Amino acid sequence: MDDQEIQCSYCARKRCFIGDLSQAPDFCPSLTQIELIDQAKTKLMEPENKRMAQDVARTWKDYGRLTRVEETILYAKLRGCKKLGLAFCVGLSEEAELFSNLLLNEGFEVVSVSCMCGALSSDDVDLPEEDKIVSGSRQPMCNPIGQAAVLDAQGCELNILLGLCVGDDTLFIKHSKTPVTVLAVKDRVLAHNPLGALYTSRQFYTRLNTRRPKKADK
Repeated sequence: MDDQEIQCSYCARKRCFIGDLSQAPDFCPSLTQIELIDQAKTKLMEPENKRMAQDVARTWKDYGRLTRVEETILYAKLRGCKKLGLAFCVGLSEEAELFSNLLLNEGFEVVSVSCMCGALSSDDVDLPEEDKIVSGSRQPMCNPIGQAAVLDAQGCELNILLGLCVGDDTLFIKHSKTPVTVLAVKDRVLAHNPLGALYTSRQFYTRLNTRRPKKADK
């Protein structure tokens, strides 16, 4: 494996989009990680992975015309799913109800599980008192592993994440036996639009510095 640092985010051309690697930068993984790319292609050709990828490709016919909600419904239909799982944040309960209604109206069975299932608290993971929001109090804790287990046990064919906290989504994806997609992520500050922080990062009032750091002299 080549030790070349891979930085696709800094590639100005990204001509891999049209299948042309003639002007690819030295760090291009298509050139430096050929063995891994070939292994990925082989894995992609496994029957289930191939069918999943074909269904993703089919959604491109409506690329730019459908909302994320509509694309999720379309993908589930292309996959032939009958029963969908919805793992949502309790803070987005209203959105979860609206989305569940929509899925039901589209003919799906729906199982929805709140992040608070199991009524856990931070004491269940031995969180030190000084790390709590209010020391000495009961601090509720999400249960993404429990959400995944419940949805898997219910026989869901595709699990959809709606607004789970950073890290809780990681735990859910790690433990879900069922394929997972994300409808929306949580950003309490920016109305659940986390990219807004990047889109406004050049404004004078921003807290973020998105300028590329200079490498230290060796």
